[in-house]
Formats: sequence, structure tokens, C-alpha cells
Amino acid sequence: MDIHCHRCGGFIDNPAGTTYREPSVAAPPAIPHSGLCSCEHSLVYQPKPGVEHRLRSASRN
Repeated sequence: MDIHCHRCGGFIDNPAGTTYREPSVAAPPAIPHSGLCSCEHSLVYQPKPGVEHRLRSASRN
């Protein structure tokens, strides 16, 4: 699966230093392109792979 940086749009070939964040309406992702990511720390708006994402919900009894 190809992963693109949401800050610059470049392809991330080594996801080891990638920062994962929740999606933000204020900062939409950059348009993907075929070049490599040039950021010091790539940014992806999604949960980190391998981490279980738990939803919090209120329960009513």
C-alpha cells in the first residue's frame, strides 16, 4: 500500500519517522504526487498502524 505525506503530498518510502494524527478540517491533506516526501517528519492523518483504535461512547442504562 502506498502512503503519501499529508503535509507535502510526497510518497513515504520509510514510514519509521512518520507522525500520525487525527484528521483535521483546518489542515486538509496535500494532493499526492509521485515524488518522495521531503519533510523531516512525514505526516499522515490516520490512526497509527498496529494500534487498536477505541471509540469512547456514553452508555445509558
